[in-house]
Amino acid sequence: MARIFLIGPGGVGKTVAGGELARLLDCAFFDLDQQFMARVGHIDAVIGDQGYGRYVELNAELFATLAEELPATCVMALSSGFLARDTPAVLLGANRARVKAAGIAIRLLPSADLAEASRIVVARQMGRGFNLDEARETAKFARRFADYLDQGDIGLFSAAAPDEIAAEMARALGLTSR
Repeated sequence: MARIFLIGPGGVGKTVAGGELARLLDCAFFDLDQQFMARVGHIDAVIGDQGYGRYVELNAELFATLAEELPATCVMALSSGFLARDTPAVLLGANRARVKAAGIAIRLLPSADLAEASRIVVARQMGRGFNLDEARETAKFARRFADYLDQGDIGLFSAAAPDEIAAEMARALGLTSR
């Protein structure tokens, strides 16, 4: 087995389903956002103090470091914008290359239909209690939905429960028989 990276916009279930996948595979789970906050600082504070562009650079630097440190077998949820096209092209290319070199990427989206996927994800995001703006979240998700459609070694569309998504990912990886 290899390192497994879960990619996709925020709210698609990367963290919860990723934790379930790691449990199922009996390996470590990492979340790039949590690693950022533990090693660099609170994401909102970094963006507020240094700007989104600097946050993107710092996040890419952290991933490069983690790619060297991660166990050979693990699951990691990547940040929602890590492979999105609002990342500068040079950095986006470097991020994609690092992910490809470090393991297998599974793209997670709740549906192949933008309207359905947006309805599911925006409802999740609004329920998180981060005082988000619904129209802004809808627009951001629509942009990132298109960004992620063509990415990943494996593409998975599922709005099932996290444990079911984890089982679907394990099957897609060829790690279970059913």
